[in-house]
Amino acid sequence: MNLVEALAESLSSNSASRVTRSPRIVSLPVPRLPGPVERSSSRYAFTTIDERGRLGDRSLVRALDWLPGTSLKPAVIDDQVIVLTRSPGTAKVTKLGHVRLPAAIRHRCHLRAGDGLLLTTSDGHDLLVVCTAGALDQMLGAHVRGERE
Repeated sequence: MNLVEALAESLSSNSASRVTRSPRIVSLPVPRLPGPVERSSSRYAFTTIDERGRLGDRSLVRALDWLPGTSLKPAVIDDQVIVLTRSPGTAKVTKLGHVRLPAAIRHRCHLRAGDGLLLTTSDGHDLLVVCTAGALDQMLGAHVRGERE
């Protein structure tokens, strides 16, 4: 079940007990965070992948100071999350500064041209995490359903 399905199910189960006289906009259920929210050291970007495996957004690659030609080693978690570290490996930063995922990684993760991906990195860590839409659906759906590890 993805995030939209989980929210739709949650809203439809709550709507039976409500009487509405006119259409109204229902806000998304946002959890209250305990205490003040601290500034995050994480950086995020949402991008797509092209037919050659290049990630469109380069902002996090620049933030990591990964120069063209930098060799990257990909690791895949559950066929949904790719972790790239700066070490000898099968991925590279192209001449124009894009990360290019090898075909074997794209096939394993079922990635096609145009697929949306969430990229994230964090200060002090020399790695880039690439989450597929499927991984995001699973994580956000679990959060909405209140599942905890």
